Amino acid sequence: MDAQSEAACQRTDVPTTLQQSEAACQRTDVPTTLQQSEAASQQTDVTTTMQQSEAASQQTDAPATMQQSEAASQQTDAPATMQQSEAASQQSDGPTTMQQEAQVHASVPSTAIDSPRPTGTIGNTGTVAGNHNPIIVGSSRVQFNYNFPLEGPGVPAPRLQQSQRPDQEPRLRAPSYQDVGNKTRAILMKWYKKTHSYVQLNPGVPDDQRPIVGIYTKVQIRTKKGTVEEQFTDEIAYSTEYEKIFKCLNDFDRLILFGKGGVGKSTIFDMIAYDWADESNEILNRFKLVFLLKMCALVQESDLVDSTFDQLLGEDSGIAKDELDIFILANPSEVLILLDGFDEMKTKSLDAASFGSVLNALNRTRYRDCVIFVSTRPSHFETLMSKTLVQNPCTHVEVLGFNEEDVKTYVLKFYDKDPDSGNELIQTIGKSTTLRDFATNPMLLLLMCLLWGEKKQLPETTSRLFTKAVNYMFTRKDEDTKTPEKRKANVSGTVIAIGQTALRGLMSANQQFSFQEDEFEPKALDLALKAGILNQQRVIKHRESHNNIQFMHKTVQEFCAAKYLQSVHMSNPGFGKRMVYKVVAFGKFQNYLRQLCRTMEGVYASEFLLSFCSGDNEKCMTDIVKLLDRKFSKDPHRPRYQSNVIRVISQNCFFESQSVNVPRCLTSDSNIPSDIYVRGNNDLHSLIYLLEIFCRSDSHTAKLARIETITLCNVFLVSDIAFSLCYMKNLSKLMLRECPLVKGDLEKTLSSLRNQHLTSLSIKDCTCSALGHTFRVVEWAPHMKHLTSLDTLQISNCDLQGTDMLIVLAEGNVPKLTDLVLTYSMALSGTAELWAKELPTMTLLSRLELSWCNLTATDFEHIVAEVCDMPRLTALILTGNFALSATAELWGKHLPKMAHLNQLSLRSCCLAPTDINHIASAVGDMPRLTSLNLSHNGMTLYTRISVKLWAMDLPKMTHLNRLDLSQCYLTPTDTEHILTAVGDMPRLTELNLEGNNVVGRSAMLLAERLPRLNLRI
Repeated sequence: MDAQSEAACQRTDVPTTLQQSEAACQRTDVPTTLQQSEAASQQTDVTTTMQQSEAASQQTDAPATMQQSEAASQQTDAPATMQQSEAASQQSDGPTTMQQEAQVHASVPSTAIDSPRPTGTIGNTGTVAGNHNPIIVGSSRVQFNYNFPLEGPGVPAPRLQQSQRPDQEPRLRAPSYQDVGNKTRAILMKWYKKTHSYVQLNPGVPDDQRPIVGIYTKVQIRTKKGTVEEQFTDEIAYSTEYEKIFKCLNDFDRLILFGKGGVGKSTIFDMIAYDWADESNEILNRFKLVFLLKMCALVQESDLVDSTFDQLLGEDSGIAKDELDIFILANPSEVLILLDGFDEMKTKSLDAASFGSVLNALNRTRYRDCVIFVSTRPSHFETLMSKTLVQNPCTHVEVLGFNEEDVKTYVLKFYDKDPDSGNELIQTIGKSTTLRDFATNPMLLLLMCLLWGEKKQLPETTSRLFTKAVNYMFTRKDEDTKTPEKRKANVSGTVIAIGQTALRGLMSANQQFSFQEDEFEPKALDLALKAGILNQQRVIKHRESHNNIQFMHKTVQEFCAAKYLQSVHMSNPGFGKRMVYKVVAFGKFQNYLRQLCRTMEGVYASEFLLSFCSGDNEKCMTDIVKLLDRKFSKDPHRPRYQSNVIRVISQNCFFESQSVNVPRCLTSDSNIPSDIYVRGNNDLHSLIYLLEIFCRSDSHTAKLARIETITLCNVFLVSDIAFSLCYMKNLSKLMLRECPLVKGDLEKTLSSLRNQHLTSLSIKDCTCSALGHTFRVVEWAPHMKHLTSLDTLQISNCDLQGTDMLIVLAEGNVPKLTDLVLTYSMALSGTAELWAKELPTMTLLSRLELSWCNLTATDFEHIVAEVCDMPRLTALILTGNFALSATAELWGKHLPKMAHLNQLSLRSCCLAPTDINHIASAVGDMPRLTSLNLSHNGMTLYTRISVKLWAMDLPKMTHLNRLDLSQCYLTPTDTEHILTAVGDMPRLTELNLEGNNVVGRSAMLLAERLPRLNLRI
């Protein structure tokens, strides 16, 4: 406290803040602490501390929300929020904030007490519905409808009011709330530095730790802000680039961190807490307090302050909960709350009426100005975004994991004392597409590093990787006289024993992730804790100690549950029962399976569990894929995306089983559809494994002729699928999206398509050097000339250079090509002189698109000079070439040379008003041009005077029948000028004015005068 506060505390006529509160609570006519705050809010002349900011927005004579404290500090009768106590202690005639609250009943007239109070309700307080969006296919709807008691970790217990402690002696020197903040800060910093400064590499070996600053490797993230409709930013940031992360927050103060299991979400939060405690980052230094709470220990009723004491501060911290709560409310912008694992929260059926302050903080009805980060798996993202929780606007951050360089960095950090082993592991990972995919996940990469140090070998499937990793964690601490066979049996028995509890937790309505000791077999619990598969956390609740047991990761819990399911299947294979011409299997395993797969949402949530259960177990896999096919794939009315989910999960299960016998249902039309969409390496590996087995049998290869379209998105080594393309006799479209192509990928893929009937090839957003000059285009472009049926070629955003363009056109000349789309290649600017001369060799070309290539006026001249001798070319699309702005005087005169053109697009070219005059004059001499697109040029075309001037040039385009002026910032007055102009264009039948302010009288006049016109507004 400062000198003024200390002096005030020593005065005999002015009680301290806490004395005021305690004295007030002992009066028979004064309400309790919470009642004081509510009653004080009814005064017409005195506002409470927390109500000032809320009431300020409703008062006509009070300053606005953020100005209130500044303005109030200048008033003699109403000190600011944090200054009231200090200012009031200096006034002999002015009560402090707490004194004001204590005098409510004595000083407030009845009219003030009866005055209306601000009230509010939370809508949709029944069940919560959310959309769960699998990345690969689409969305599905789920509704939770379960009830839970108002008791659990973090749920506020009845607290003793100060009036309930008459025997307590008032303190003479109560600490200020700022002191409470300082004390809490010191405890948190000490806790984070102690618990977050080291990373446990092998949970079963206490001394196998590394300093977090030495082993932590940043992971890739991408962000978007605002609403769901907004796209993610193209820029990929890193988890330690706090400036970029917090910059995206803007005024939202809510951030959702989401990503797959094991991708590094929890570690990001741990690193934030450590960096804050270390005071080494300026961005984090703005926060006075940082609370990192694990949501697996919370229920929907959990209270933020109570949970903070349960998990961080402890009951013996010497800090009063009410004082900490008031500090948070008084300094919200200085408080960062990290909520880790929303998908692991105990309560799954959410009822907004039962929310405690943790969830109310997410929906901004409590602690609305605090900065809050919450992490979740994608399966719970839509639930988190529901109306009763975060909602938009907020910041979304997707954790992408490691890229190739990050993997190398992490491995070398792990093997810092044995770099040769680290380099050998890096080489091994690089040789396998499966292992490269695994390595992008930090948790799986850690398991690989642990296994590599043992035998210098790695498995191919996820289930084998987890099996070896778990065995390693057990056996490393069990090097006694047991034989390897006995140790293996001991590990298997322990995993199965704890797996029964794991499955029960996953199948419960709450999806339980935290358990008590008595829920496990004692011997299995002891061994699993010793190995580190299970973690034990001591929690003090209501002054009683409890041991919470959790699996080291949710994915490990799913693995153990799957091993228990496999044991059930082996011990009880089931029986047959004939029902309505069907043989229906039943038994314990089938009952478990039917419960897990009761709904599509259940199948999606159990994807890892089903894959693990199929691991090296053909019988389990067969039962799983048969059930999925019988329940979901044969319904003709089921949405297509759901069938895609079932197909992908079934293929993943088959891959994990490593079986060579393909279940009949996997060869059905639903599992070999005409259109195949693959996203991510994991799905690609599963598809390739299935195709490899198909290609061994003539009867199966014949079924590959069903496939007409293949889309590969975000996969490594697309050439891995090349071996099967020759069997797809009816394949007509191949699309590669966001694929990091490496040397040899395109050569091998295009070579396998030789003499096929492929009609469309699209390579988009493959921004790596394989397409550009580093790996020369000369290596893959010549293969395109063998695609004799190809009529459409698209290469977009692939970093093509001018020399690359020359090779593509010269060496890759496709005889039947009619559509050539080369977009988002900004490096082509100023290079048309080099490659445009090859365009006439494409004698059948009818459509040429060179959008967003930053073409210049000189480029345009070279292009026109060549295409003017291409009589079949009817469409030229030049969207987004900003360099053409204000230069139409140079290139417009060349337009009439393309006499055969009937469609021209200059959309988003920043055209100036003077450009329109030259364009209109040129188009007037193009008798075959019927469609002109000038849309999205509003920022440069629009001024009050210029619209009138360039509109006068429109009648020059006498042959035009379609004109697009959408999104040009036109006003009703501008429309009048355009109306007059198009009236003199007799052949114009369609005018697009969408996105302009042309509604009202102008639009009506336009419709009346030109009934022949198809108007789009």
